[in-house]
Formats: sequence, structure tokens, C-alpha cells
Amino acid sequence: MEKSPLIQPFAHRERRFKYWKFFSVVFFSLLIFGLGFWFFYKNSFINNKQEETFFNQAESFKDALSFVPSFLGFTRPQTYLVLFLNNTEIRPGGGFIGSYALVKVDSGKIDILKTDGSENLDWAAPTDFRVESPAPLKKFLKQELWFFRDSNWSPDFPTSAKTSLWFYRFEGGINGSKIDGVLGLTPTVVERLMALTGPLSVRDKKFSAENFTEALEYHVEYGYKDEGAKKEERKSIIKDLSFELLKKVTSLPPWKWQDLLSLGMDLFKQKQIMIFSNNEELQKNLERNNWSGAIKKTDSDYLLVVDANLASLKTDPAVKRKIKYELSLEGNDYKARVSIEYDHGGEFDWKTTRYRTYTRIYVPEGSRLISADGFINEQNKKVEADVSNDLDKVFFGGFLSVEPKTKKTLTIEYFLPPRVAEQIKNGSYTLFVQKQLGSIGSALTVDLNFDKTEGEEKSFSQDTDLTVDREFKINEIK
Repeated sequence: MEKSPLIQPFAHRERRFKYWKFFSVVFFSLLIFGLGFWFFYKNSFINNKQEETFFNQAESFKDALSFVPSFLGFTRPQTYLVLFLNNTEIRPGGGFIGSYALVKVDSGKIDILKTDGSENLDWAAPTDFRVESPAPLKKFLKQELWFFRDSNWSPDFPTSAKTSLWFYRFEGGINGSKIDGVLGLTPTVVERLMALTGPLSVRDKKFSAENFTEALEYHVEYGYKDEGAKKEERKSIIKDLSFELLKKVTSLPPWKWQDLLSLGMDLFKQKQIMIFSNNEELQKNLERNNWSGAIKKTDSDYLLVVDANLASLKTDPAVKRKIKYELSLEGNDYKARVSIEYDHGGEFDWKTTRYRTYTRIYVPEGSRLISADGFINEQNKKVEADVSNDLDKVFFGGFLSVEPKTKKTLTIEYFLPPRVAEQIKNGSYTLFVQKQLGSIGSALTVDLNFDKTEGEEKSFSQDTDLTVDREFKINEIK
């Protein structure tokens, strides 16, 4: 069969061995979270105080519990497409889809049906499979055609998951029409597990929560040469590391199980794990418990900043972001101002380069753009923002590039829609700031100035972060 007209993949089929070992650990850990929920609920050895503590940590526990048996395949076998989302190369749907697995779960037993690099699925796509890429991918990634590895272009995980499923099926992925759901997982899941289990020592190498992703990636790509190992042997350390981590996770003493369960809840809140189900009732359950990675539906004020690393290697960990949201009254309208500072602390090396991102700022539908400063074209000339409607919101988008050891600030000003102004005039205001899927979290400042009457300033200010979604409710503004 003739190969698709696609840019030559950067990885090769020979890497597939490392994927299934790695996915085994990550997916098994996710099952531990689910089985742990069930175990805590069903067994009576836990005392009332412990139970009260745990249930207070997860108010939605009882509702979420109804999802667990189906997810683990106790009602009927389930087949999942598991996406490994590399958040060191952030994308709107959580991270670049570097690899994937097809997993069958039957009463808690895992059967890995297929694992591979995403580029291999793309490379083997039918020759007549030709889907035009979203405009930013065409323009800034030079990718004319759209494929599975770039399919998570939406910041709404259910939307991205459906798109990824579509590409998987029609590019020829096995059992493409028989998949029950999609799971998205980032390397942060493994790092956080290692923070709980402690560091691992494999072949006189120390792996910890702090160095896991970088140390492993370097060894597989370059480090094996320093040891005089053959290319075909470079993957064997993955096997040893995976089994060591699996052994540690499964050997945790009972008094650490609650920590493991709390970790699972945190990873969902921080959007390092996202789940989509084709079952409508299960999907509603996931959305109620904020496990789905869905965009928030709200009539109040809203903000979501979405980055898409385009040809910037694994640069995201080197870039620190500060987001500032300001609101003020201008005439009869309320004006919002969003500033995003990108502080690139890295240097040019094997994994870090200039940071190239297509950024979208999602705001309430009906918002009107005033100005945008910071977007450029490939010739480094300033350009206007792209404006479009998506997911019952409006977004202002554009491209920017940040050199190592420099800072750049993107600033957007816009008028909020009349309904938000009316809510403020009626004495109440709510701002929901949503965290990008897979992101580690930005600094966040919210500065609200509703009015100034007779010398009395009606304002609110807070410094926080976006490790999780943030909601700000102001009542009695009058």
C-alpha cells in the first residue's frame, strides 16, 4: 500500500515495546484508583472517622461510585482508546498525542489489544484519507493534512475525544467501531505516583517524581549511547522501570490507600486524567463529577487561555505563565482586559527551543473585541487577532513566539456581553476561570473594579493559581 502524503514521522515502529509497558503502569494505576473507591466503600474495616474524612474530601463520591463498576468492566467488558498526552508539548486537548493504546477491561482484568506511536497509525492511513488541517496547523506547523496525532485540537475533552476516535477509526485503527470510551493521561500521573511511592533505582540510575519525564526521555533518545548500549537495547530500561513502579504501587500499605485515592481525585481536578464515554448516562455522571474535561457551560463571566505548542519540541516546562484578568466600567459597558505573560527560562538544547504557540482566549459569547497586542505572523510582524465562535463561547486567537531567556506579554481587551453587565447591575457577579487540560498551572491575578460612586470603590482583587478551575462569586455589589 502506498504511504499517505504525510511529513516523515519522527519516531519509528521499533518503539512500540516501550509504549505497552508504560501504558500498563499508568492504566493499572488508574484502575487502582477506581478499585480503591469501590474497596473503601464496600469494606467495613475503615473506621467512621476515616470514612468521614474521605467522604468530605470527595462530596460527589457516592454519585461517582455508580460509574466505577461500569468503567472497570463489571457490568460488561469495556474497550478504551487510551491517549498518552505529552504535556511537555502542550496541545488544546491536554498534550501532543505521542502514543496510544487500545485496552479491554473485563471485571478489572486488563487486556492490552494494541499499542503504538500515533505517527505509525497516521503513516499507515489509506492513501485517499485526506482531511484538511485546522488553519493554525497548516500555517504554523506546515501540516496541510490533519491526522490522529494532532486530532485533539479542541480544549473540550469530549469534543477532542470524539474527533480522535473518528481519526482512529478511519485511519484503520483496530476495533475502531467497538470502542466504549477514551481516556487521556499525562506524564504528570506517573510523576505524582512516584511522589507517593518514592524514588526508583534502576541500573544504578535514580528516577524521582522531579526528574522522571526528562531523565527517561533523554535515556531513550540519547543516553543509551553514553552507556555503549545497542540501539535495540535502549528500551529495556523501560521494562525494568515499569515493573519497579508497578511493584511499588501495588505494595503500598493499607494506611497509604487513602493517599492514593486522594491523589486520584486531585489528578482529575487538575485535569491530568480525563475520561469520555460513549454511554450517555455514564458521560453525564463524568461531567457532574468534573472528570470529563468538558468546557464549563455558564451564562456568567468566563475565561480560558489555551496554548498549542507548534514545533517547539518539549519546551513547555521551561515557560512560566502569569495570567491577569481585569474588569472595569467604561461608560455603560464593562471592559475586560486579559494579560498573559510568557517567561521563557530555558535555553536551546535537545528538548528546548523558542516557544511557538497558537493561543486562544475563550470568553463569554457575545463579547466584542476592542484590541489585541502581541500576536505576530511568521515574519515577526504584528497582526490582528482571529475571532471566532466555538463551544458556546467566542475566542480571540493568534500566534506568538518567545525566545529563551526572554519574556513576552499578550494583551486582549474586550467588552463583556450585556447579560454579564446586567448581572452586575443586579448586584451579583460570577467569574469562572477554567484550567487548560494537561497544563501544570499558571499564576492568576483577578482584579475587579465594578464602579466608583461617591468615593467608594467597589472592587475585588485576588492572587491565586490555575492548578485547578477557579470560580469567583461576588454578591451584594450594590
